[in-house]
Amino acid sequence: MRLDDWRNLPASAMLPVYDTERARWATGLQWDLGPSLDVLERARADGSLPGLVVRGPGQSVVGWSYFLLQHGVLQIGALHARTADGVRLLLDAIFKTPEASLAHEVLLFVYPDSQACESALQRRRFSVTRYWYLRRTLDRSCARPVDPDLRPMDDRDGPDLVRLFSRAYAGSPGARCFAPHGRLEEWAQYLGQLTRGAALGECLPEASMIASGPSVGALRGAAVVTSLSKHTIHLAQLAVDPTARRQRLASQMLDATLSWGVSHERAVATLLVSEANAPARALYDARGFVQIGYFLHAERALGRRVLAPPAAISA
Repeated sequence: MRLDDWRNLPASAMLPVYDTERARWATGLQWDLGPSLDVLERARADGSLPGLVVRGPGQSVVGWSYFLLQHGVLQIGALHARTADGVRLLLDAIFKTPEASLAHEVLLFVYPDSQACESALQRRRFSVTRYWYLRRTLDRSCARPVDPDLRPMDDRDGPDLVRLFSRAYAGSPGARCFAPHGRLEEWAQYLGQLTRGAALGECLPEASMIASGPSVGALRGAAVVTSLSKHTIHLAQLAVDPTARRQRLASQMLDATLSWGVSHERAVATLLVSEANAPARALYDARGFVQIGYFLHAERALGRRVLAPPAAISA
């Protein structure tokens, strides 16, 4: 196997890779990955997004990854190979990049294409957590009256949402996949990805529910919803202020979201939840969500490392 910098490849070399990935997400998750892949390819082609590919027989791409350095954290956005050896080859090469030399830790959140990914991460001393990808069919039973205290999200809610997320996840290990260090600027960046990016689909403000608090700017809760395809809505974030918990607020916002989906002819609702978040899993189970896949969140400190030199990467 041979490693290449993916920025040196022509677009034609990546098209089969993207086609395979688009089909895998559509079949397994009912998720249209096309818009995200378009953004990814533009960043790859203009050289702004570093990444690596593994070449197999006939120079075909049999593994690939891309990554980005932000706030001292090396974030890996994809990690695919046909074998565990291929995944480890990619990881070892990433650890030797200039971006990794400036990072103090590495995080990733990926939809694995085989068990080889999780095995390779564990062999490279990553702490790995599964996030279940849940789905439920939307039908008439989801159509319920919306609590009058809830309202749709609008552009003015941004700063208050950032503060709500920070309060809701304070001290929670599960927040590291959203804001690695819990800083407000990280939550602001995360919210920007939800509302303006393509990674989690197109944001649906009209389907996203806000529970205002007793004072101006103090939100009790929020449900941020995106569209993954013309048939699928995705509950990208459900957050409740610590002072408003155990008041059925999460249930009310979830029900409002599902009701919106039915009234707008969506067929499916999906979401992600940490396997360690028992209360949230109980809520989603009670609403008829079932697991159809999983993502991996993995993290590891980047201290002094002794690794075998990676295979040569073409210039």
